[in-house]
Amino acid sequence: MGRAQSTGKFASNREGGAFGTIFGQGWAHGITRTPVLLILWWLAILHTVILAVNLRPRAYHHDFSVFYSAAIALREHLDPYTVDLVPIGQRMGMKIWPLVHTTDTPFALLLFMPFSLVAPATAHTIWIALNGIAMAGALILLIRPKYSGLDLRMALAIAALALLYAPVTENFLFSQRQALILLLLVLVMRSLESGREARAGLLLALAAAYRVFPILMVGYFVVRRQWRPLMFIALGLALVGAVTVVAMGLPLCANFLRGVHLALIATSDPADVAIRGLIIRSLAKVFGDRLDSRMEMLQRVTIVCAQLTILTLTVRPALYNPQQAVFDPRSYGLWIAATVVLSPLSWIHYMILLLIPLVAIAAAADRHQCSRRAFYAAVASYLLIAVTSHVRVNLVSAIWWARGVKYFAEGSSVALLVGFLAAYWFATDTTDSSVASVNR
Repeated sequence: MGRAQSTGKFASNREGGAFGTIFGQGWAHGITRTPVLLILWWLAILHTVILAVNLRPRAYHHDFSVFYSAAIALREHLDPYTVDLVPIGQRMGMKIWPLVHTTDTPFALLLFMPFSLVAPATAHTIWIALNGIAMAGALILLIRPKYSGLDLRMALAIAALALLYAPVTENFLFSQRQALILLLLVLVMRSLESGREARAGLLLALAAAYRVFPILMVGYFVVRRQWRPLMFIALGLALVGAVTVVAMGLPLCANFLRGVHLALIATSDPADVAIRGLIIRSLAKVFGDRLDSRMEMLQRVTIVCAQLTILTLTVRPALYNPQQAVFDPRSYGLWIAATVVLSPLSWIHYMILLLIPLVAIAAAADRHQCSRRAFYAAVASYLLIAVTSHVRVNLVSAIWWARGVKYFAEGSSVALLVGFLAAYWFATDTTDSSVASVNR
């Protein structure tokens, strides 16, 4: 009973003290006051404008330079998984570094081909606009009062905070496409809410065929024994796979495994926030980059144990509460967070997907249906990544980086783990808090 009381709902803490000014009506009233809303939106608009101005030269830098050069290689009947993309990029004034081959899925290469029909700057503008539309659509489906249950002022506050979220900036700064994945996973969520399991399965298949790592979301359906969405995920992957093989050719599609290998060895950058990368870098800092066979075995065992721990925590809500609704948004948000943590490679911009559980936590807190520790962890994750995402070797001198600043950069991985912890507590504390309310 002690644990249950310590993790009770906001509703059980509405009265008294400094804590009541932060939780209960206090925090919600403060963030939705007109001056605060105006400041938040002024910051969000200013940040977006500055970002948009800085994006113009990014057409000739990574990651867009690799996307575009790979598409040009395909048009010239070359295999972007094996050919050196540097000369192709240099012809157009593009910088290809550190990747010299593509690591995209064949389906992603196929979808990007039309962009190679126009000049790089034009293609980049269209690409950014497409991702901007996807981001706007995802936020509307996430935050709009009709879907989230938030009142208009709170929805506006959360929308501004979402635009200021550091992984969103990373996504656009590196011309990435996680906004498209965010939109697809939000559409999966809304489809499940409305009972459209077939559509949800096909949408998830599309996301997995495009970026691979969303396939980990099948775990949500497996532990809940929802077989219909799984059948449509398999059907969707089969259809997309067939179309891709016909369009791109089987040899090229098979070479995607080479791209996967190249992606998995890129673990030295602290911007890779996956738990696998964090462990590899941590052991390298202690024992050096060159590990003997025993240390390599220790590394593999440590990674597997850590991933199994995350997976165990993720499946716990389904095992703890067998009487499940058709759709559980809290467990869904937990699986979203687990997917980013468990992915073999997760850059900071992958954390854009954490907007799904973070928005859910904020909405629940506004209704006094969220535990204190889940809310605290969500806020801590949001603030921590805002700081650590700027700790980069190119932003500080190499001397300071070598002297220890690089260790602070690992805070981005910590921010992801804290975000996962927030989603876990949000999913599991529901039952505990209901017990607390009964026993008060």
